[in-house]
Amino acid sequence: MANKLLADSNRASLREIIEDNNFWGETPQVGRTRARRFTSSSITATKETATSDELRDDRMVSSVIETAATSGGDIAWEFAAGTPDLDFQRALMGAWSRPMEWDVFRGKTVAITANNTITISGGDYTAYFTVGRRVKTSGFLARSNNDYLQIASVDFTDGKTNVVVSGTSLVAEAGSAVTTLADANDVIILNSTAIRFGTFSDTIDSNGTNAFAAAIAAGQLVSGQRIFVEGVGYEAGTITVAAAADNEQVTISDGSNTFTFEAQSDSDYATASAVVFALGADDSETAANLAAAINALRNAGELNIVASAAAAVITLTNLNKVGGTITEVDATLAVVNFADGNADLGGFYTILAITNDAITVDREVPLLAAGKRVTIKGSMLRNPSNNAAITPQSASVETGFHDVGQFFTVDGLRTGSVGLEVTSGSIVTGSTTLQGRETKRANTEKLTGVNYTPLEAPATEVVSATANVGMLSVDGVEQATAIRSITFSIDGNLRNQTAVGSKFPVGIAAGRLNLTGTIEAYFADGTLYDKFLSHETVSLAFPIIDIDHNTYYFTIPAFKVSSDPIAPAGIDQDVMETMEFTAFRDAATKCMIQIDRFSSTSPITAL
Repeated sequence: MANKLLADSNRASLREIIEDNNFWGETPQVGRTRARRFTSSSITATKETATSDELRDDRMVSSVIETAATSGGDIAWEFAAGTPDLDFQRALMGAWSRPMEWDVFRGKTVAITANNTITISGGDYTAYFTVGRRVKTSGFLARSNNDYLQIASVDFTDGKTNVVVSGTSLVAEAGSAVTTLADANDVIILNSTAIRFGTFSDTIDSNGTNAFAAAIAAGQLVSGQRIFVEGVGYEAGTITVAAAADNEQVTISDGSNTFTFEAQSDSDYATASAVVFALGADDSETAANLAAAINALRNAGELNIVASAAAAVITLTNLNKVGGTITEVDATLAVVNFADGNADLGGFYTILAITNDAITVDREVPLLAAGKRVTIKGSMLRNPSNNAAITPQSASVETGFHDVGQFFTVDGLRTGSVGLEVTSGSIVTGSTTLQGRETKRANTEKLTGVNYTPLEAPATEVVSATANVGMLSVDGVEQATAIRSITFSIDGNLRNQTAVGSKFPVGIAAGRLNLTGTIEAYFADGTLYDKFLSHETVSLAFPIIDIDHNTYYFTIPAFKVSSDPIAPAGIDQDVMETMEFTAFRDAATKCMIQIDRFSSTSPITAL
């Protein structure tokens, strides 16, 4: 007898589609479906049975009766930007203030083909883009090609996806190993030249132009929210080429890394330690060659400086903001050293108060006049404080066993709980508990059929607690105490609603929102323990930042520590302080948890 193929977990997949909130438990017959990233899944059908109590003289059970059926289970995952976003949203029954899918396209297939067109070769990716949303380009040599942009249209022609953007001056440039097009729809204010800084010591304003009015009206800028401000604070300098000759040099530092650049007509005779650039036919060509050499090092991640040449003058911008130097070695490469940088301008701020024209933030803002191209980013999720905004949400999920051709679709899945675990020396992980209605089995995959547009999961990087988690802040103060782990769980207390005449639940109701967690710290002093003894209200926040600088801030604004045992556990063991906490409604933000997310905060170069 031939061996029968048996299912292997390495051939399994999860794919989901969002259900219409007005039609719970009905899998949409058309629409976009998304693959889910996961490490394990226990989503399956379950049923309840009852054993008959009939008496028989032969002592046997007369019948086993099915009394109810339902579906659900757990999905375990590793934290990567975008992976848990919908799970958090559904558990909190809220919505992100700006939608973002985290899709990213990398490599030689991403090119600039016109002054307003980004082209992705090799496939039809139009479904990944939405007109009006924002994207970010990076990794291009030309300064103007790395920017935040708004999608005007998208089409698929001759085997290429063309993303047309508005209001730009891109220049044609081929793709490379590092060119990237990424979702950046967290951009709220795009390249505004009306924004000024420090009119008051803690204020960002738009000089009476009410630049923030539309975002406030849309709920995209609110008090307590974190924002990221890009476009200001970078020091700049120049190099002017004047009759440059062989072997002439200039030394450039970004404050961390330093390189000497040498003009050469024949690289065989270059100084061994220098970066060679070609001596051009005239000063303008030499300047362009030097700018290209600097930008090549930037793209390689070796020198965080962007260069652009206009005639014989090269303008340099230090993407580290401050600390750079330009050192003249030969007079024919005349320099104006870096100046006017300010590390306190831009970056992350928390909004303390906001009007249509001005944002009051949580730290001092240096003075800077309007005129820079300023971008403000932010996308926030809170559990809603307004009863009308609480929105139960559900999805249908298909589990595929592709090697044996078996597919199980579960409808009506609502998120009962989401947990996050950050433990030193480990990947940041989480789990999601889902509760749904009916399971259906098929021999063919449904959610990739002709009526659906199947999309892949975003290809963002998995993070670890060691390399990608920032300092824990308690009551707004970064903690010097070493933290071994942080865990928390959001639980919506879902319950099935059953009815006579229905095998499956007729609905899934939500109970009270609970948020509990644990902080495990090495015991060093009594600061945290005193908060436990005095039953103080405590807040905590911590960031997760991946290799591409995609960033999340988790903030629990109000909680009480319910347990904090400190005791010697035994020989050769560290004394640990394990704080168990329970969150409650914060009066200021009117929520129990706030999650701020940001697409890559790496500097653009079209500054």
